[in-house]
Amino acid sequence: MATPNPEDELARLHKLAARGLPPITLVTGVSDHFRAEAMERLLAAVPKEAELRVLDAVDERVGSGGAAGDDDGDDDGDGEAAAPGGGDPAAEICPELQELRGGGLFAKSAFLVVRRGAGFWYRHVAAIAALVPKFGKGCGLVLEAVKVDRRKKVAQALVKSLNDSGAAFDFRDLFDMPYDRSRSPFEGELCKWVVGRAARLGVPLQPDAAWLLVMQVGKALGHLLAELGRLRDRFGADPKRKPLAPADLRGQLTCSFESTPFELAEAVLAGDRRLAQRSVRAMFERGVRGKDGKAMDTGGLLPFTTSWLYGQLTTAYEGRLLLDAGTSPRDLAAKAGVHQFADRFTAAVQKHDLARLRRGLLALHACQRASRLTGEEPDALLERFLAQWFDGAPIPTLQDLEP
Repeated sequence: MATPNPEDELARLHKLAARGLPPITLVTGVSDHFRAEAMERLLAAVPKEAELRVLDAVDERVGSGGAAGDDDGDDDGDGEAAAPGGGDPAAEICPELQELRGGGLFAKSAFLVVRRGAGFWYRHVAAIAALVPKFGKGCGLVLEAVKVDRRKKVAQALVKSLNDSGAAFDFRDLFDMPYDRSRSPFEGELCKWVVGRAARLGVPLQPDAAWLLVMQVGKALGHLLAELGRLRDRFGADPKRKPLAPADLRGQLTCSFESTPFELAEAVLAGDRRLAQRSVRAMFERGVRGKDGKAMDTGGLLPFTTSWLYGQLTTAYEGRLLLDAGTSPRDLAAKAGVHQFADRFTAAVQKHDLARLRRGLLALHACQRASRLTGEEPDALLERFLAQWFDGAPIPTLQDLEP
């Protein structure tokens, strides 16, 4: 079953918290932003009369060897952790859980909130499963982690029971593109989220302005919220104002966090020198992240960037051949096999003639050749390509590069 939209998951959590917290609530997922929002709401839902203890278990080692996911030898053969001496798992030394059996020292009810609790879960999952039915009235455990280990049978059974009762929540990242890639990114979850948050802050944005914000600032939700706050300070909060257009944001966006080769190619074909220069600078100053969220190795950044640019310019060149042969602009994208951002592709083809596109391909080839034959930095090579593309700077030949 696919993980639901994190906004929907958060709304479900709000309903649960409004009814009163259950004996155990599990919050997981890769989205730090949504996990933080969920924990803030859950903490606010803890009854004021209850004794609250918050445990940051970041130092809780996972397994006796300290490696996440390592078997620490405490499995009794059926997947459940055996307690010291082979007794009841609930007898495992975990005084924080034992306190939930009858409330705290100074209150009839108590809540334990465990942040970054993957290690806590791994070590105490058997005790948790055994003690939850024995929790006192008004007592509960809230555990938050990016991911919890589910290999033990007791962990699998516990997670299943939490899913069945609606007390387990998983928060993924927002998708920046719709599932149907032929549709506009304005219909993606991320763009819709920016539009919604902007309206809530009193600085309503058109969808294309929200997407410009994403392209300029990056996809980190915290960064986007910070920039929306700056826009609110700049324009003032007015929910009834006509939504701001991209032109209204030109020169107003102060953040510039990350960029990608895709944005660079878009800027090059759109003829936007300033955006292309900013993209190159951002990629090499802040790095580029892959789909898995990990930073790309700097050694592979130039080959990936030039390869993507070469493919985009080649597609535009083929589109220009079709256009010059009499293909209607309306049918251009379909005949060229372009299914995403068809309007943008058609505009790029109409903007550049064959000679300019051919020169761009030659400049990229020279850039790739120089990266193998010279010791120049990759960002300097890309900046030289931009000068050749936008300013008509001379393109070095192979003889020029030979010592």
